[in-house]
Amino acid sequence: MKEINLESQNKLWSKDYILILAINLLVYIAFYLLVPTLPAYAKQIGGSNFQASLVVSGFSISSLICRAVTGHADDKVNRKPLLLIGLLILSLCTFTYIFLPISGLIIVRIFQGIGWGMSSTAIAAVVSDMVPNKRRGEGMGYYSLSMIISMSLAPILAIMIMNSFQFNIVAVVSIILGIIAILSLQLLSFRKKSRLEMVETNKEKIIVLKNLFEKRALIPSLLCFLLAITLCGVMSYIMLFGKEIKISNIWVYFIGHVLMILLTRSFVGKLFDKKGHAVVIIPGAISMIIGLIVLSYVDSISSLVIASLLYGFGYGAVQPSLQAWAVNRSPLERRGSANGTFLSSMDLSFTIGSVLLSFVAESKSYAVMYRFSSIFMIIFMLIYGVALLKEKINVESGENVQESIG
Repeated sequence: MKEINLESQNKLWSKDYILILAINLLVYIAFYLLVPTLPAYAKQIGGSNFQASLVVSGFSISSLICRAVTGHADDKVNRKPLLLIGLLILSLCTFTYIFLPISGLIIVRIFQGIGWGMSSTAIAAVVSDMVPNKRRGEGMGYYSLSMIISMSLAPILAIMIMNSFQFNIVAVVSIILGIIAILSLQLLSFRKKSRLEMVETNKEKIIVLKNLFEKRALIPSLLCFLLAITLCGVMSYIMLFGKEIKISNIWVYFIGHVLMILLTRSFVGKLFDKKGHAVVIIPGAISMIIGLIVLSYVDSISSLVIASLLYGFGYGAVQPSLQAWAVNRSPLERRGSANGTFLSSMDLSFTIGSVLLSFVAESKSYAVMYRFSSIFMIIFMLIYGVALLKEKINVESGENVQESIG
């Protein structure tokens, strides 16, 4: 009987887990359909370059602020209402884009950032609740995989629709996906908080700055911030880079990117659970550095594919491992705040990275920009090395204390 209970506790592929992955995939595709097309649409309806940039930066800032508050709220109230409200805001805002002038678009886009911060943080918290502790790396890995697939495929789909039709069709497709996600949410069973968790989370009823972020998730979040700056360069400027090097079908990069992640996802999470984060993160980070450097020297489809495979493998290994590490370091009653802290680091990196990397590209070239962005992964390696050393020292000092007590 104990063996059966243990097996049940460690079960990963439940109906609810599969359903939340599907919901996450729908939500992220709906969102990333807008990322490459909305700024272009802003210019089509009479916006300037500056106004188009406000569509990106305003959204990121409001999403960043909302993630912190939502992460804390996720720990104190039920996940479902927050997730439902966030998804409704996302879809309703997308619907209004079809009718709004540029000034209204900017304002509503800021409001949509609130919906994105609420829904994406709540989904991450729900996934954390469902994944067994002993399968954390594997479970969070598949969750991240659904994000990465959408980030890779949605821009291709969005650009193809925009080129063949117009932005209104992109918006309609995004809304339909959001509605399906909302309807699917009604089939999902949410974990109820235990009495102990309720006692712990109710000790601090006032939302203060120290409660909005989980300090034990700060190191993985800082590393994610550095990593996501390089991702911002890939997601935001790969099409412009294609024009610079005169490769029209630069979208092939995203295909190689997602294929490598699909191939590696099955064993990376299990390796994390068995051997720890170092054996996954170190080779993954090195692969990302090499991938960025190869990308900066691309002059053919074959070299483009090589760059995408290297970066895709590295990102697919490192990003979900960092998130699983952030959750593992945090107490059960603070998982929402841990996920909010982690995802906020990505919003912040996109806000800062888009401006910084565009400045490098404008003053030099997009090729130089990718070489420059690899520096952030070198800094990543240095900080991670120090964190590993401190972790090792803490473990050894803990063992020495136990030996002394014995």
